[in-house]
Amino acid sequence: MHLIKRHLFLRAILLLLICCRPTATPAAEGHQRIQGPFSSLAEVNRACMKCHQQQVDDIKKSVHWTWQRKRIINGKTVLSSMDSDLSRYAIAAKNNPKVCHRCHIGTFPGKPFLFNSTNQPVNCLICHDTTGLYGPEVDMSMLERIARRAGRSSAHNCLACHDQQCGLVPSTTAPLTSDVHIQRYGFTCLRCHPDNGHHVLARTKTTGSDRAKATGCTNCHGQTPHTLARLNQHALLIGCQSCHIPAYGDNKPVVVSWNWLLADNEYHLYRQGKKALAENGFLMTTKIRPVYAWDDGSDRMYMRGDRAKPGKTTLLQGPGPRSPASEIMPFSIQYGTQLQDRKFHYLLSPLLKRQKTPFWKNRELNDAVIQGMQAIRLPYSGESDTATTVALRRINHGVKPATQALDCLNCHGPSPGFDRQKLGYQQDPWTNSPDNLQSPPAVPVPPTIDLPPVKESVLPVPSEVVTRPAG
Repeated sequence: MHLIKRHLFLRAILLLLICCRPTATPAAEGHQRIQGPFSSLAEVNRACMKCHQQQVDDIKKSVHWTWQRKRIINGKTVLSSMDSDLSRYAIAAKNNPKVCHRCHIGTFPGKPFLFNSTNQPVNCLICHDTTGLYGPEVDMSMLERIARRAGRSSAHNCLACHDQQCGLVPSTTAPLTSDVHIQRYGFTCLRCHPDNGHHVLARTKTTGSDRAKATGCTNCHGQTPHTLARLNQHALLIGCQSCHIPAYGDNKPVVVSWNWLLADNEYHLYRQGKKALAENGFLMTTKIRPVYAWDDGSDRMYMRGDRAKPGKTTLLQGPGPRSPASEIMPFSIQYGTQLQDRKFHYLLSPLLKRQKTPFWKNRELNDAVIQGMQAIRLPYSGESDTATTVALRRINHGVKPATQALDCLNCHGPSPGFDRQKLGYQQDPWTNSPDNLQSPPAVPVPPTIDLPPVKESVLPVPSEVVTRPAG
């Protein structure tokens, strides 16, 4: 009897492991009838549209096609565009399609794109490839094989774009972002970002003072996920990610700094593993402790033409001012050593010269700046100074098993992992005082620089790109 029970127990464990193991999604049976050969992605799209016209119509209304969504930026609700807004290094994606459009789901990657166009074809394979053969440099002779095996999207499809740091760094063979939901339980991204059957994936983070509206972790884990009441009390002011994502960049290096002045250095330090990795001005490393800040989902961002204080660090992106809905959340941090116009005191946005690093050589940097500023229609005085920038980005992925979450002493011990005073606490809040269980008083928002931003109309629309300064 004991052997029978043991045998049944082992079979149950094996079945559980098989069910939870992430596997490639099988292709739809009808896809086997797709006939090639195909000479372009547009031809594949036309084949898909014979059966999936409604899905194509839906995707063209989604953020993946328009690259637009409503956000609260600098205190105002605006329609933010990934294409026209500046990146976290003050680079305009619209003016650098060879680098910045490679992840758009149009069928012309690396070329200028009309994001409001309903006529241009959708690249179905970038999200529905199950073979692992599709990529920016896909062999056209493989398109028929890939199309026949197209299936439901997996986490691998999503992370092929969302885990590549905007193509800034050399690709590696390291595994994609490690997350217990994906690796252990086989989740797809649709589990937390549902499309409701319409190919319009949702962002689950919401803002507002009504905590009952909060989504994300609490959808599955509830408002009181811990057996200890003390931990559930922490969750009133601390986001789940703060404790359950103790580090980021755990399995492959991430960018922590980009020094434009070293873009064409003659030596390349490139060390895999835990040590720093630098190439073409990038400084990368692994296993980084996050920065913690109050966050309600709104943003502070550097906007095109904003004046920056000379000699001061410029914040390119970070959480908005604290509100009653704010929680302590983890952020990744990226520093930049880049250029600022000596006369106009705003950051300079160069044109990326190549698809792969180095994007320019040192002697080409000034020409790249001239072309980039002409493209975003702001004047360049021809003289620049070095500027330091910093960008904070939310961390929501990379959740570890509960046994690897932060414990009490990580925050309340002699060497806490955050600056209490920057969060508004004058002392360790781990006391019996009820006052320390409440959010500290709000920190006044620093005054903005009183210099007005330069208007877009300061330059006419160029008929051709200028390659050298006038005069």
